[in-house]
Amino acid sequence: MKKILLTIFTTVLCFSTLNKAYGFVRYEEKHPKKTILVNVSGVVHYEPFGWEEKNISVKLSGYRTVFKPILDILAADINADLRYKTYFKNVEAAMKEVRKNDIDLFLGAYSKTELYKGLHFLYPAVLYNPITVFMMPNRIDEVKSTDDLKKLKGVRIVSELFSDFVDKKVSELNPIEVNTPYEAFEKLFTREADYIITSYYSGMVEAIKLGLLQQIAPAKQTLWKIPMFIGVGKASIYRDKLSKRITKYLTDEKNLKAVEDHLQQLIKDLEKKYEGVVPPTFVSFKDTDTQVTSPDNAQ
Repeated sequence: MKKILLTIFTTVLCFSTLNKAYGFVRYEEKHPKKTILVNVSGVVHYEPFGWEEKNISVKLSGYRTVFKPILDILAADINADLRYKTYFKNVEAAMKEVRKNDIDLFLGAYSKTELYKGLHFLYPAVLYNPITVFMMPNRIDEVKSTDDLKKLKGVRIVSELFSDFVDKKVSELNPIEVNTPYEAFEKLFTREADYIITSYYSGMVEAIKLGLLQQIAPAKQTLWKIPMFIGVGKASIYRDKLSKRITKYLTDEKNLKAVEDHLQQLIKDLEKKYEGVVPPTFVSFKDTDTQVTSPDNAQ
């Protein structure tokens, strides 16, 4: 009798469990997970960290960012519809939208920097932006510290943003200011400047685009490393939700490694895209046989 009762109980329990499971599926079908609209912006005109890539042949454009691996996790985790607002002419314009609560997430912000006021920074930093100098290969050994730069003439691109601390240090070197990477490299090759002070990765990319990568060399030591953060708008209605989720992702070393791998892939893609570019006419090939190598402690 006990065996019969046990069998009946087990059968009823199984049917009850299956019925609840079926009911849950039906509920999910009727009430799909709500989509969260998240407005995203970030550094612009700053390859390989963030830029608009245009495809003239198909009249398309899209934002490319080194932070993509983190955003992919976020989109899947909370069913986020990520809307990129990267049509701004500069970061200053984007930050105005952050403070107006029109942007929820900002990619590539510098901490302790007045420009990024209005953001809640998510720790740890996703990656570091190594700042170095590019010189003619036969002269690169002249620079081992910032003190060595004081005896030389530098050039910087005014549109490249540094943290407030690094910007102050760079300004103290009194570099020539130019508007474009082309002008910076022109002054280097025509000997009007001894070095270009810039991000290692950004300098690499601009050299690739101009066909100059094998004619210049970065300093062997990084001068400064600026932490780059994901920031959440302080006024965003999703501030708590986004902060908790993204902070969780950033504590996983695998996710940070994915960002680093993506950074290297972006550079490889750009090398392939600009392969065979003829250098500008101001290039002198004298004493430029040294190969370009990464700074010892570049991230």
